[in-house]
Amino acid sequence: MFGLSVLLATAATYAESNPSLIGPVSDIVVIADGLGSEQENCQSFKVSEAMVADFLRHAILITHRQEHDWYLHGSCQAHGTLSTRYGKWQWQLLNLGTARITAVTGDTFVLGDPREESSLEGD
Repeated sequence: MFGLSVLLATAATYAESNPSLIGPVSDIVVIADGLGSEQENCQSFKVSEAMVADFLRHAILITHRQEHDWYLHGSCQAHGTLSTRYGKWQWQLLNLGTARITAVTGDTFVLGDPREESSLEGD
């Protein structure tokens, strides 16, 4: 029981000191937004630095399969850069709750915002 209490206390402290999955983020830059199909009205998909920061605070690491099963396909996108203690990253945010971030090493990760889950499970 004591071990669980220490683990929970550590997790809470970690969450407060690291406001995103990749740690503290700075220098968020939106390079382009409103990208995608005119038929999907993608030109109205406008993203601010604050929106990217909010997404990152809530995002969880997901697999491509989880993206397929739990999120609707978002064809509209925005992209830009951000910095962490490990250097500059590129990000691509899709309009229905998922994103990709690419580290300076070239490794790419898929993120999802649980607030945007749209599972079709049971349909």
